[in-house]
Amino acid sequence: MQPGQHRETARVILCKPDGQIFLLKTHFDPEVGLPPRWITPGGGIDAGETVLAAAMRELAEETGIVTNAQELGEVVWITEGRWDWGDGVNHHTFVDHFYLLQVDEFELDASGWTDDEHRDVLEHRWWSLSELKDSGESVSPPGLVDFLTSHLLE
Repeated sequence: MQPGQHRETARVILCKPDGQIFLLKTHFDPEVGLPPRWITPGGGIDAGETVLAAAMRELAEETGIVTNAQELGEVVWITEGRWDWGDGVNHHTFVDHFYLLQVDEFELDASGWTDDEHRDVLEHRWWSLSELKDSGESVSPPGLVDFLTSHLLE
């Protein structure tokens, strides 16, 4: 990530029928200098790639779950903002596009991870919304927990 860079991502909220959400605890890129946070599977949209294609690709790469456009459906939430870096000087902007996919239990397949993902992903787990709210853990992007609370039944 470069100072001032703009990043568009496609992300997938994985939820079980009981409302639990699957999240990955990851580092930011090292130059950003911010502490780890919990995020949904997803990542950058490649040049010439649609948001939907990026979401399907990223989901397969980061979890091993292969889905199709019909199963993934439409974007359920778009959020944008700015990350101020740990140095207090630099920042970057982002737009995150979210899809929602209901799944049962699955075995995480990290075979599609990049070297950066192997370095940056610290942990993964299923969270209930109440656990997530009460945990005090950092969740990204800002507003994700509020979105989940207003759009999912627990």
